[in-house]
Amino acid sequence: MVVLPACMHGDTVALVAEHIEQAVLATGSSRPVCTVLVDTSAGTDRRTRGAFQSARLWGSRVELMLPGAGWGAAVARGLRHAVQVGAEEVVLADPIVPADLEAPAAESRLASALRRLREQERPGAVCSPLAAPWWQRLLAIHVLRPLCAPALGFTLVDPQARTLVLSGGAVPDVLSPSWGLMRMGWEHGHGLGLLAAVREAGLDVGQTLPRIPHPEAFARLMNRDPVDRGEASAQLPTALRLASVAASVRDPVPVVPWVADLGLVKGQLPPPEVFTAMLTQCSRAAQVVAARPGEAASWPEPLLNSWHAARALQADIPAISERLWLAYLARLGPWLRFGARAGGYTMPARHSVVAAARQFLLATGTPVMAEQSADSVSGNSVASSLPGAG
Repeated sequence: MVVLPACMHGDTVALVAEHIEQAVLATGSSRPVCTVLVDTSAGTDRRTRGAFQSARLWGSRVELMLPGAGWGAAVARGLRHAVQVGAEEVVLADPIVPADLEAPAAESRLASALRRLREQERPGAVCSPLAAPWWQRLLAIHVLRPLCAPALGFTLVDPQARTLVLSGGAVPDVLSPSWGLMRMGWEHGHGLGLLAAVREAGLDVGQTLPRIPHPEAFARLMNRDPVDRGEASAQLPTALRLASVAASVRDPVPVVPWVADLGLVKGQLPPPEVFTAMLTQCSRAAQVVAARPGEAASWPEPLLNSWHAARALQADIPAISERLWLAYLARLGPWLRFGARAGGYTMPARHSVVAAARQFLLATGTPVMAEQSADSVSGNSVASSLPGAG
């Protein structure tokens, strides 16, 4: 089953539905495929449903209406439908950003995710991350990736995790109320809590190589605010709650302390003045906090303190999130001035990220891959597939 939680996405939903169905069919499964649209648009707005009805699909299709609902409610509705009909595999897809359209269906990231799910010892979930410019990943680079790694057992490329595949056995765990899926809003909806729920249930989680967005979608990603307080408010509490998830006791695999971000070739780079303005905006936002006494403590000490605080029995997650956000901003300003450039961050800046992540993971008792091996694995599994990554 393919689940598409959509809100006023009439311009992309058909394209995404067709692409995902083709990827599912290309995996060679003989099971029937059903695509389910969960439309949260206003009841009188038929654009998304009209586009979905015009999609050229081979399998069956179902429309579920939840006018005005948030992303979490839409996802939960689609997953409950999957349980009701006994779906053996579920693809939760993001209809906002068409991606990976150039690759043949059998070689697409979605097909790869389904094959990887079937290879898992305890099939749970596989995230199919979305590639983005590194400056749209600042919160992930410094905070979310290391913070989530001890519990997940790997370093997420994209903590938004809005496209992933789930085994039928994992869906009831995802629907468990403990992760507050229903509280996730549409604008900043993300699947991080879904991965956490699957992991806490003792099932396997993993990820594929990143999907490259369609050029028009990629252009929209380029223009997002790189210091998005709303994004942090949505993801930090979930990432902090991961601190209480016990690491796997089954032969833990050493974690790679960093993953490459999408770099850009010359033709894709923004004009120098645009990039400079973005860096100035980030630095100004960070300087306000960095000027406060005691806020700019050596990184990753604030990250480690937050992780330990979140493990307390009655942890005040909102307060911990706020302190961590301020500490992150205090790090961000000096780090950007230290090593940021449009094509990527400098080698010293990258080394500072790797060293901080390694220090954090070791302090949390997480097995960490040796530096030489980490460079080899990261280069082969992520960077080689992306233009100008690093």
